[in-house]
This record gives sequence, C-alpha cells and structure tokens, in this order.
Amino acid sequence: MQTILFTLSAVFWIAAAFCIPSAIRGQRRPLLLFLIVFALTMTLMPQPVYRPVDALLGNGNVTYFIFHALTIVAVALLDVIVQEAKAPNGLTRARKRATVLVTGAIIIAQAVLFFGSDWRVTDDISASFIPRWDFTAYAATTWIALGIFAVSLALACLSDIRQQRRTVTRISLAMMIFGCVGVLTYAVVSLVSAVLAVLYADFLLVGWGRIAYTLSLLIAPIALVVGLGLTAAVDAVASGVKNARDRRLLWRITPLWSRLIADSPELSLERRLTAMQLLLTRKPGPHLYRRHVEIRDSLLLRPGQPVSPAERLLMAHVERQTLARTGAKPAAPTATLV
Repeated sequence: MQTILFTLSAVFWIAAAFCIPSAIRGQRRPLLLFLIVFALTMTLMPQPVYRPVDALLGNGNVTYFIFHALTIVAVALLDVIVQEAKAPNGLTRARKRATVLVTGAIIIAQAVLFFGSDWRVTDDISASFIPRWDFTAYAATTWIALGIFAVSLALACLSDIRQQRRTVTRISLAMMIFGCVGVLTYAVVSLVSAVLAVLYADFLLVGWGRIAYTLSLLIAPIALVVGLGLTAAVDAVASGVKNARDRRLLWRITPLWSRLIADSPELSLERRLTAMQLLLTRKPGPHLYRRHVEIRDSLLLRPGQPVSPAERLLMAHVERQTLARTGAKPAAPTATLV
C-alpha cells in the first residue's frame, strides 16, 4: 500500500509540473491547483511522510485531519472545473460562493468531529477503520462527499460524451467515468466497512472487499488525472510538433526572405530576428506566415527576381504548412512561384 501511495503522489506531481506552462499563460489554472492539492493529499498518506510531518505538528494526528480537509478541497476544485466546462459563460459568482460555503461547512464539521474526539490521539488512527461511531461520522463526511461528487461527475460526462465527435475527447470522458466508478467504489466500501467495524469487533476487510478497496484507491485517481489531462496533452504534443516544423521552415526560409526584402524593405512589416531569436521564439508560426506572405508580395511586385528550384520547393512546403495552420484552401499558383 505504501508503494501505491508513493506512486500516486509521483503521478500527480508530474502531472502538475506538465500543467505549469499552461498556467503561466493563463490557461488551466484551476486544473493546476487541483493537481497540486491532490498531489499534496496523496503525499501525506504514506507512513514515511505522515509520521515526520505529524511530529512537526505536535504528534496529535493533525496530519490525518489535513488529509481529509485537502480531499474535500480537491473535490470542490474538480467540481468547479467540471461545472465551468459545462457552463457556456463560466460559473456565476453565486455558484462559486456556494461552492466555497459548502466546502467550508464540511471542513468545519470535520474539525468539530476531529478535535472534539479522543480517538484522534490513538496510535490506530492510521488504520483504515476505527470501530467507533464518532470516527465513522467524521470519516463519512469525506466518503459521502466523494460518492455524491462521483455520481454527479459521471452523469455530466455521460451527457457530454454523446455530443462529442473528437475521439480523444470521448476517450477522456470515458476515463473520467471510469475514475468516478472507482471513487464511488472506494467511498461505498469505506463507509460500509467502517459501519461493520463498529458493529462487529472481529471485522476485517479481506477478500473481494480489500481488492476493490485497493484497486479503486490506485486506479480512480489515475483515471481522473488521465481523463482531465489527455485532451490537453494530445493538443500540447500536436502543437509542439507543429511549432517544431514551423521553426525548421522559418530557419530555412529566412535567407530567401532577407534577400528579397533587402531591396524593398518598405514591403516588410515583419521584424528582423537574430539567429538566437529564430531558435527561441515561442510562436514561430506567425513569423513564418508573415515572411511567406512578404516573399509572395515581393515576387508579385518584382517577378524578375531569381528564385532557384530548391527555393521554389521550399516555398511550396511553407505554403502547405501555413495553409494547414489556417485551414485555408491552396491558392492557384502564380507564374513567379512555379
């Protein structure tokens, strides 16, 4: 189990790291915040982390309370992400305020149940279930919230998957649904086991119950992260490949652009870039497009300029690349480009 928890922590921290560039550009910031909160939640669970952290907090098992509180915050953040995706104009201020109030109320209820109990100072708190009703009431706040959220999110994904035509998006939604099933399984098994542990002193979570509990704890978070990030990851890879191709063509076409524009600089609105800037510019596509247009303009105004067959072939490659970016249809070839 400790290995599983460390694996989950690593998966979430890696996912959060990949999300940082998008967040810096102002995109997917709620997703980054969710990944950080959930990564921190999973990081606190393994005993090699739990015990030193709890020692720093006074050895009162406060880390256990922080874990549950962070879980509720993560659920609220994921709910905000889903609701914003469904709302055409984003969440209203009232909806956001309601989410904050509900989340705060649950955490306050947890704090009252946790700090008002004596079981929190026992050595058995790290066990899955403590045979006491006050512990069951405390932990049930998290399990019930997880179960309700899992059902709500699964229904939203089922509704949306029928409207999607893009395969990667449908796969993402299917992974989200799979993750919700895992979350619901974990919540139900945990709640039932906690009740049975109170009713029967010799109760042990074994057999299929233990297998379902362990697998859901491992698979559900990973499925949710994959579902949330798959479309973004595929788009990022596609954009990276596109930018790499743009950058290579930009580097190759710059000598031709510089030569044709040298005698008529008034035709150019494109700023000149150093060799280092050509390699490091974050968006090479617009530069490639502008230089392609200015080369065409120069050749239309001064058709006698020499252009080698290799340069004509390069121009054809650049035109296909820029048209692929804009989605436009190829223009009829002109005498200067054939």
